[in-house]
Amino acid sequence: MIDQSTNAGVRAQQGFALQRNMALFIILDNYDKKFKGTKYFLSIEHLDDIIFCYLDDHGKAVKVETYQSKKKSSGNWKISPELAEIIVKILKVGKSLLSDSHPKSINYIHDLYFSSNTTIELSTKVKDVSKKSKTYSQMVNEENSEIVYNGLDPMIKCAITEKLEISVLYNEEKLCEQLKNLKFLYLDFNKTNKEQENQLRSKLEDIFQRKICDSKAALDSIFRLFKKIELTYNQKSIARLSDVTKQIHSQDISNAIGVITTKSKAFQFWRDHKREISEKLEVKPFERESFEMKFDLAFDLFKSKDEAEHQKILEFVKNNYLSCNGYNEDDCIDELFKKFITEKKSNLDNQTLKATMYAAYFETINKMDD
Repeated sequence: MIDQSTNAGVRAQQGFALQRNMALFIILDNYDKKFKGTKYFLSIEHLDDIIFCYLDDHGKAVKVETYQSKKKSSGNWKISPELAEIIVKILKVGKSLLSDSHPKSINYIHDLYFSSNTTIELSTKVKDVSKKSKTYSQMVNEENSEIVYNGLDPMIKCAITEKLEISVLYNEEKLCEQLKNLKFLYLDFNKTNKEQENQLRSKLEDIFQRKICDSKAALDSIFRLFKKIELTYNQKSIARLSDVTKQIHSQDISNAIGVITTKSKAFQFWRDHKREISEKLEVKPFERESFEMKFDLAFDLFKSKDEAEHQKILEFVKNNYLSCNGYNEDDCIDELFKKFITEKKSNLDNQTLKATMYAAYFETINKMDD
């Protein structure tokens, strides 16, 4: 499946922020009812702007949702050659999915979304036998956010297909068979990147509430997941569901959220008990900022297979925290630190070791809470 449009160079990089933001908005907007606990991966600039592939326990595709997300500088989307061109591309993606080599379950299905944060106005005027005009209209907006093509009035469907039939590609590739999978979606999402990021932060706060104390840092952590695929283009212009270089898995997102919520608990406890923790762990006032930076970094280093020292400390805490005699967090962390330096060796300096122990304790407790 070769399509030179799958690589869009500099223009693709410029549009990536919108697609990334839109993908995350879709996840957060449906987090509890659709994405939480679900096995899936998402890709951006792949077969389409955004693609979600839902998997069964054997890694087979159960359902795929593609989102061709477009913004409009002015006015509403209407039945026009511009919209028809986009729909043809969407239908082509649907046909390509059927021939894709990624393993699929026996009940595999896919939905093809044209999505926008601008109202989609599907309307047409038809004259009856008496030459009187009648308007058939269906709006896709904040009041009616999702419309299935097959649910449209036949007159509206006819107006759409008339525009589609102008395309040679539509006729030659028999894309009409994919119309049953076409859906129109309005997303109540802001227009500019800055406004979108503020809206995403607000959604994170609504979903995770007190589990996240710094929504900006949380959003930045999730955005880092997208960095690799942002700079990865489809090899030889061939787009494949099985191209792992373009995928972000649900487990990656869950892990990122886990780190975010764990950090928040640790930071909140630090802010509430900074004086007591500093005294217990012998962190001097002028060392507190450095200590805080080191335990912040430790949460990310726990996830790296290249950081053997941090992995060792985390494993030590997991194996020993239940045997602590202390009745509060700082006592337990101090106890674990003293036990570690007695039994183990580390090339980390004392402050880094204490900061890492502090992070490891909250990482372990958070996992047990979950």
